Amino acid sequence: MPRKPKTTEPEAMTVEAAPEAARGAKTAAIRAAVKANPKKGPSEIADLLKAQGWDVKPQNVSVVKSAMKAKKKAKKAAAAPAPEAGPVVPKDAVSVGLLVKAKKLVKELGGVTEAKAALNALAQLLD
Repeated sequence: MPRKPKTTEPEAMTVEAAPEAARGAKTAAIRAAVKANPKKGPSEIADLLKAQGWDVKPQNVSVVKSAMKAKKKAKKAAAAPAPEAGPVVPKDAVSVGLLVKAKKLVKELGGVTEAKAALNALAQLLD
């Protein structure tokens, strides 16, 4: 297939619309209106913004509103990570610190049998 011949005519210049407001200004206005009126629907917010001079459709409001919700959910999920599961310890497990205290008690009372007797007496007093 042969190539098309080049034309000597100048290329058409693309005409860009003059920016009426800074980039993102409409989105910022929608966000502010949604924050100020959280109970109102997209069409009501669009009407409020049209009264202020913004060219906004309810679909624009819906898109911005859902993006705000998505960011909020992502923030919540990142803020509250799931707790890590530690080692499973049985209820009747004894820690090293408790064993050291028990050893001191046995030493003070003169032996294991004396310590058992003292603990049995204490259990009867507590009941």
